[in-house]
Amino acid sequence: MNREKITHERRHIRLRIEILDELLGSPRRRTYKELLQALGNTLELNGEVPIKERMLKNDISFLINNEGAPIHRPTKKDPLVYYTEKFSLKRVPVDDDDIAYLKQAVAILKKATDIKLTSEIDAIISKLENKIHTNVPESNTMIAFEEHTQANGNEYFDRIFSAIQEKCPIKILYQPFGKNEREWVIHPYMLKEYRNRWFLIARIGDNPVISNVGLDRIKGAIRNCSDPFIENDLFDSETYFTNLIGVTIPLDQKEPSDIQIKVSSSQIDYIKTKPLHRGQKIIKEYKNGSILISLNLFNNYELKSYLLSYGPGIEVIKPKVLREEMKALFQTCNNLYKL
Repeated sequence: MNREKITHERRHIRLRIEILDELLGSPRRRTYKELLQALGNTLELNGEVPIKERMLKNDISFLINNEGAPIHRPTKKDPLVYYTEKFSLKRVPVDDDDIAYLKQAVAILKKATDIKLTSEIDAIISKLENKIHTNVPESNTMIAFEEHTQANGNEYFDRIFSAIQEKCPIKILYQPFGKNEREWVIHPYMLKEYRNRWFLIARIGDNPVISNVGLDRIKGAIRNCSDPFIENDLFDSETYFTNLIGVTIPLDQKEPSDIQIKVSSSQIDYIKTKPLHRGQKIIKEYKNGSILISLNLFNNYELKSYLLSYGPGIEVIKPKVLREEMKALFQTCNNLYKL
């Protein structure tokens, strides 16, 4: 089957239409030649190639036929091209169906983000809610998100997010569980959510190691710090979580472990459809219906907690150290329920 060649003119049509919309709606009226020149200048500023007059006329026809734009075409008496009445693609009204969809989208966005991501995004959501307040009836709930208890510390999210963007050290008062408060100078690098808790991946002072700071353990206000910011030379944010469940890489582990887990036949469908980790691979199938899977992960607290949630449905085969740790945890649990 022959496919139409995709040219640069077709690739940036949306950008051209948006530029034309502004030019045609401006107080200055232009001839085809002047319009083509202004359009070409703006396209070049956006790293695109200018077009020829033929394509300009096609775009104007598109605006008229597809967008209902009131465009005056050149005549001998009036050789200019412009909107004959107030019009903008940015102010095209939406119908009731569109508004209903927008309402659903805003509701989903608010439920999916329990925290205030940034003040700017929060303002956008508020504007959307105001814009779509009409007599369109509310629809029934079609998507129900899992309801979590809310961890403390979310009030610090905006402040820390801004510090990461601006590469600004901050001072915090931090209290680890079961320990005394201590003041830290933090060089913030990345925020990570895990099980409805937020963690800051950062450098504490000038330490040459990665630390994760639970936002729920920050006490009091976050303060600015005059110390020079230390750039992140500790980890690659794009790959940091590739071999990790949770947020913690133990200091004594330089590389992830090759892990093998036997999955009982009763758990196969659950673990196939929702893998323990995206790197999960099936390496053996047994006659009794169970399977052997492999994972390449750091052996941390979060991993063991996750594996415990499957109870007797899984068995750690190797490495030996993880198998022994899981065995000890199950024995401790068993002791709790002895009469």
